[in-house]
Amino acid sequence: MRALVRGVRTGWLELRGNAQRGRFPEETNIVVSACSPGCCEELFTVKAFRGRPPYYRPWIEIYNVEATPSCGPGFGGPVEDLIIGLASRALGAGGRLFVEYIWDPVTVWELESGVPPRFSRLGFKLFTHGFTWLKDWYYPEGFMEGSQKLQGEKPASPRDLRRHLEEAADEAMRVLREWGREPSLSRAETFLRILGYLK
Repeated sequence: MRALVRGVRTGWLELRGNAQRGRFPEETNIVVSACSPGCCEELFTVKAFRGRPPYYRPWIEIYNVEATPSCGPGFGGPVEDLIIGLASRALGAGGRLFVEYIWDPVTVWELESGVPPRFSRLGFKLFTHGFTWLKDWYYPEGFMEGSQKLQGEKPASPRDLRRHLEEAADEAMRVLREWGREPSLSRAETFLRILGYLK
């Protein structure tokens, strides 16, 4: 995630990160601003934990997401793709990514309606970036927990990857049976076609 501190561009929008020390020596907080000509405002925060081998693996959290900034597009779309891609490349096997989703009404509705996290809008984005195990989480931490988050985890081994994909295939079949024409249906169909379950 060092690229955020140097600044990255998506189209005409530049993302600039201001790095700050975290609670632990291995932790860094990066407040990311979206800047376009004549305008710059905070868009989200990244908390990156580099890990503490052999006890703790690295993880990244994205929170304080501004859904409707005045400087340009919000977190969704190209910004979301860029940031999840950067996080995926920064995290190795077994790495975890937590993404707050209260700003995303589609993901909120799908998860509240019972769509499996992998096939919600945001969850499928995480899944396609290599986070094959997903869970909807809320950590009560004495008013420091923030909003509901999706946790995506990369497989720690080929065996984990096989297990995650088998679980995802079972979930995708359930989505096909239960969800009719919802967007989650097309995500499930796409996944099953990739694995060869559907033609």
